[in-house]
Amino acid sequence: MKWRKIYTVLLLCLFLATGIVTLLFVLSEGIMHHHNTFVRRFPKMLATPSYQTDIKYNSYYFAGVGDGKIYLGNSTAPLQIMVLDTLLKTREYHTITLNDTTLPFRSVQVKVTPPYFYVLDGTVPCIYKGKTKNWKAFLKYKGTTNFSQAEIMDSTNIVFRGQSSVGENIIGKFDLTDTKSIVYGTDLLQKQIDGVFDTDGVLNYDSKMKQIVYLYRYRNQFIVADSNLKLKHRGKTIDTISKAQLKIAYIKNRRERTFAAPPLVVNKTSNTSSGLLFVNSALLGKYESLEIWKHASIIDVYNTSNNTYLSSFYVYDSNGKKMKSFVVYGNRLFALIDTELVSYELNKYLLYGFKPIKK
Repeated sequence: MKWRKIYTVLLLCLFLATGIVTLLFVLSEGIMHHHNTFVRRFPKMLATPSYQTDIKYNSYYFAGVGDGKIYLGNSTAPLQIMVLDTLLKTREYHTITLNDTTLPFRSVQVKVTPPYFYVLDGTVPCIYKGKTKNWKAFLKYKGTTNFSQAEIMDSTNIVFRGQSSVGENIIGKFDLTDTKSIVYGTDLLQKQIDGVFDTDGVLNYDSKMKQIVYLYRYRNQFIVADSNLKLKHRGKTIDTISKAQLKIAYIKNRRERTFAAPPLVVNKTSNTSSGLLFVNSALLGKYESLEIWKHASIIDVYNTSNNTYLSSFYVYDSNGKKMKSFVVYGNRLFALIDTELVSYELNKYLLYGFKPIKK
């Protein structure tokens, strides 16, 4: 009788363990294939690998593009700049000098829009401006408005993501000619849960169309606004995650919020160019090969004028590493993959066949 009870208990434990493993498998598969009813289009030869070069360190990021050059900043050497031509054949190195180095820098980023460049730290917060002809920067803003992301709109205006008086994400704009006057787009970001994690995303500025494009990270939506932070329209990516799927916990002794469970990422990163939005999606679509997904990143392309999905293409891994970030410049997409900078030539049909007419 005793052995029968032991056997029964062991059998129940076995079934329970099997059930747990099966449940975890189903959940993991559910995340990978979550809402995969959407179907992508992959036209042939939409993006063709062309050039690549070893930049030796994985700490580089895109600081900007322009005048036929690619500008890379370095997170471990904040005032160092690498400049490459678009064929990735030549490179130059420059060191930025600041007229004031006494500030308590913690998160320095460089933005380049030739002939100007900017040194920003949203934790101080401060903004420096200089010219690429000598790489000398002068303090233009030192205030109390912190920001976590910023993009250069023109020589004097900078759009940023900061926090409102109640601690929620908000889009604003600095004017370097009048730094005391800050404009906010209070109706742009839409709260679903907490106004912070649920409105997280990627801030872009399309200089050709003179519009702001903000892509949410945890839902299938993006926002298009004009240079005065007035909403033009809201668009959707092709997946079906309209509500951010987040579990958020509050740590009392630290007075901070954090994720109580891994979030479902919908959109990883993005870039804009001439009315097109390029999105590095995190979700697998219907009929797509899981094997290719393991060895490549997917870029979905949208027309921001009429909110339509156009097509998709792959950016393949390098040495087992996935793409970290990318930028579109002219007819090329440049991607940072570990210590490699790679270039893809984009089909003219994609760039010009769908290009919106600017009014």
